[in-house]
Amino acid sequence: MHRTLLPLLALAPLLACDLFNKVDADKAEQLIQTILDKESIKAEEITCPDGQSTKKGTSFECTAVVSGAEVHFTVEMVDDAGTALASPRDHTFPVAKLEPEIADNIRELGHTVAKLDCHGELWVAVKGAVVTCDVTDEAGAQYLWTAEFTDNEGGHSHKLEPKAT
Repeated sequence: MHRTLLPLLALAPLLACDLFNKVDADKAEQLIQTILDKESIKAEEITCPDGQSTKKGTSFECTAVVSGAEVHFTVEMVDDAGTALASPRDHTFPVAKLEPEIADNIRELGHTVAKLDCHGELWVAVKGAVVTCDVTDEAGAQYLWTAEFTDNEGGHSHKLEPKAT
């Protein structure tokens, strides 16, 4: 089965600047946190460069670390007054969006999911990357759900196999 997952984040407006027409890195980082908050995602760290120009058309990159994975954001100034739009450069998605797919896989075996551990709340889609979830059914049987990204946008192939005991 192959599914393409939707991008996690959308564009977010507004970024204030200082008196010298430079972006305040702390405010840029707050903008990225606001976007993540809308998706109930906690970042361990967010960094944006200091001293970027507020001139329309200027863009720079910020990085958030989520569940150990780096998620890159492009911040672009849309006017000369310090208004900006931020968007993720990487295709990211919450692991929770895979839960129905994993539950369907277990149901195909005649079982239901009792416990699911996908080792974090966010994945970054990179072609060839492999991600896993530990699955336990209602009878206590354990499985390993493994997905490999087939592109950089969230398309993937997957398999569900019983864990060796």
